[in-house]
Amino acid sequence: MKTIIKSIILPALLAVSLTGCLKEYEPTDIATQTQVEESDQEGLSRAVSAYMTTYTTDQYYDVGFAGFNIWRDAMTADLPINQPLYDYFPYFNYQNYLGNYVLQTLFWQRYYSLIHQTNLVLKAVDGTTEDKLFYEGNALAYRAMAYLDLARWYEYRHTGVGYLDAEAQARGIYGLTVPLVTENTTEEESRDNPRAPFYKMYRFILNDLDRGEECLRTTHSAPSKTQACLGVIYGLKARTWLELASRFDRHPDDLSTALQNEENEELKDLAKFGITTANECFANAAKYARLAINEGFSPVSQSEWYNTVSGFNTPNNAWMWCITISPDDPAATYCTWQSFISFMSPEATWGICTTEYNGYRMIDANLFSRIPNADWRRQTWIAPSAAGSEAAYADKYEAVTAMKFSEWSKYAPYVGFKFRPGSGDRTTSATGNAVSLPLMRVEEMYLIEAEATAHTSGVGAGMQLLASFLNTYRYSGGSFTTMASDMDSFIDEVFTQKRIELWGEGLILWDYRRLEKAIVRGYAGTNHPEAYWYNSYENEVAPWTTLYIPDSERNFNKGCILNPDPSSAIPAWTE
Repeated sequence: MKTIIKSIILPALLAVSLTGCLKEYEPTDIATQTQVEESDQEGLSRAVSAYMTTYTTDQYYDVGFAGFNIWRDAMTADLPINQPLYDYFPYFNYQNYLGNYVLQTLFWQRYYSLIHQTNLVLKAVDGTTEDKLFYEGNALAYRAMAYLDLARWYEYRHTGVGYLDAEAQARGIYGLTVPLVTENTTEEESRDNPRAPFYKMYRFILNDLDRGEECLRTTHSAPSKTQACLGVIYGLKARTWLELASRFDRHPDDLSTALQNEENEELKDLAKFGITTANECFANAAKYARLAINEGFSPVSQSEWYNTVSGFNTPNNAWMWCITISPDDPAATYCTWQSFISFMSPEATWGICTTEYNGYRMIDANLFSRIPNADWRRQTWIAPSAAGSEAAYADKYEAVTAMKFSEWSKYAPYVGFKFRPGSGDRTTSATGNAVSLPLMRVEEMYLIEAEATAHTSGVGAGMQLLASFLNTYRYSGGSFTTMASDMDSFIDEVFTQKRIELWGEGLILWDYRRLEKAIVRGYAGTNHPEAYWYNSYENEVAPWTTLYIPDSERNFNKGCILNPDPSSAIPAWTE
């Protein structure tokens, strides 16, 4: 294990909120001052993906960006926990401590530090050879991903909570994302750097992706899946255009605002949107999703999904991009209980998911009820009728778990067995914590294409794509059917399929926010702990899903207006 005290102080880093002074533990190939001074472009490029596993021992829940995946899913209704006493990701479930606390500083600092890593590469690289073009393209992909996450997580969206929405209106923060920090941002600019309006932020992201596409067009592939290939650029474009399409479709005034600023002189260096309707955005989303698919990826097979040694811990042909915790990474060798596997894999004997602590994660009961027997993904979670049944174990579940019946039978209904310890090692934490986790899978692209196509070519065309994907890759005997006949019900169907497919991967929050879906944990028959029975409002964005910007950012950057504190904004549901 190596403790790194950063000595790189460039202007771009100064926009990062530094409260908390987190003592980070990082991979040994994180960027160093010597690399910057010597323009070690290869080392700087490696440092970008390596930063994804950075963590701190200050907070038990911090397991790097893999932990952010858990936080995002825990914000929704999709990741109940059996025993809240051992929930280290609780705050957004019971709506407490959501203002100026350490967690908010961690989110803010970690993302801007990742952006700083990308800016170091972009400052140093000259792009004159194929290798250097790859370094530049990879950095641009990571920066675009970081800003897309930040924009979607921090922009205040209407919640239906009167006092919060009024406060946001009074502060003038509607339509604002986060401050932009590039490789050329000066210290003086950082100290008065307002939050970018959404149309500027999304043009900046698309501009980075256009540049990344030019850099990676000749190489297509990447040395490892922790680095961005051309397909990742296409995937990020598909995500971005879908985000814009839904926004403009639901809120035409935002489309008008974007078009009014298309010729804004201050944005002349950024690529224009080049659209006039929401449907053109949907068309772009479908286009880039298909381009990503055509880069040669194929969905996870049933045997890969069920594999007790490599299931969702090892890259395969469906994975386009991932985080990798290597066997010599401090996150594997030093941490035991502080790990993604401890929090998410019931098969690990050292974690809180064991029946000793019962802190295992489940699928939402309502969501599970929508998975038919013909969908082989259903066996990822224990059905209520199967829990404790030796016959059910022998018939269905023995094939999907490394546990013997005597161990498996102690688990409650709905517990998920999707993520496996590294190398299938259930007893050695240093081995079992060394896993890869997907940042992007091709299945998401199929679902984006189906949703976007429904808008451009009709619900029937979208349904045909969705049915083709599910009957080819997920349902037995081509048995997928749906009652969806209009746009709203079809979008609900795609949303449901995303919730099932991407469970535990930290992506579904973006769809909840994008589609303004209610997060519902309190209902008759719920399997969420009673302390978490909070339901947001339909056609609104759940207030607890908009992150609070740390006060320290405002103290350093006078141009940054903060979001309202969403703590305790929604009353509890009662039976």
